Amino acid sequence: MNAWIEIPDGARIALEANCYFGRSHVNTVQLQSPGASRRHALIHGQQSESGTEYWLADLGSTNGTLCNSRRVTLPTRLKDGDVISILGESFVFHRLTEAANSSAPFATTNAAATVKVRARQPSWLLMLDIKGYTKLSCQLDADTLGPKIGQWLRQSRDAIEASGGVVDKFLGDAVFVYWKADADAAARVAGAVRQLVEQQRLRDPDFRIVLHRGEANLEGGAGGADNLSGPDVIKVFRMEKVCSKLGADSILSGEATAALAGSLDCDSLGHHPLDGFSGTFEMFRLHG
Repeated sequence: MNAWIEIPDGARIALEANCYFGRSHVNTVQLQSPGASRRHALIHGQQSESGTEYWLADLGSTNGTLCNSRRVTLPTRLKDGDVISILGESFVFHRLTEAANSSAPFATTNAAATVKVRARQPSWLLMLDIKGYTKLSCQLDADTLGPKIGQWLRQSRDAIEASGGVVDKFLGDAVFVYWKADADAAARVAGAVRQLVEQQRLRDPDFRIVLHRGEANLEGGAGGADNLSGPDVIKVFRMEKVCSKLGADSILSGEATAALAGSLDCDSLGHHPLDGFSGTFEMFRLHG
């Protein structure tokens, strides 16, 4: 491993893809304070073009999570030496640079960091994006905003993972998700989207749903996580811009809509150009 957290007694916990903090014994780090939530916070390992990144997210806890003495509202990318504090317990995040790998405290660092590119795979690609986060952050103090965003993140993640989806990346006020398009994936994706729509109706916070079915290159890396790439991944980001411009709650590609026929009702949003792609594409929204 090339990253770890140092706990108060000086012991080190190597970081894989996910590290959970909470009062329950099933967490990676069991918190001692009775004020801690059962699932309090998460360190999420994700792949990027430059290697593995680690992001800290509060999961809607009542008493909050601090990074360098500031309450975490949105998922925050961790840097070497960052101090995570939860109800009086402090944990120091450490990671090694490429140059320092030879002196790593964990012997498997170099092998785990090897990236293996796999063939492009049919995939369902989903983005959830909070609307108007900057305005929201100006209206609410951190003690109000933190639990609101954390609860949204936890509920969204639960719906996605229960359906077999993988939370691939935290992107500030957005989350990127994928499912491998196997035989029953469409039904599982439809079920997750229905749960997300119910959550969306609360407008707390308000967010967009962007869904496409295409192909993605999956690049395996440290911690068993994947880095998604390819034109269809880029297309999702371009679709989100169209969704925002139209003021819509959701946007689905023609490919996703066709694959979900009979499972979800959709209405056409007309044809739209996407930056970097030739021609126009018919887009859809979830009915109602």
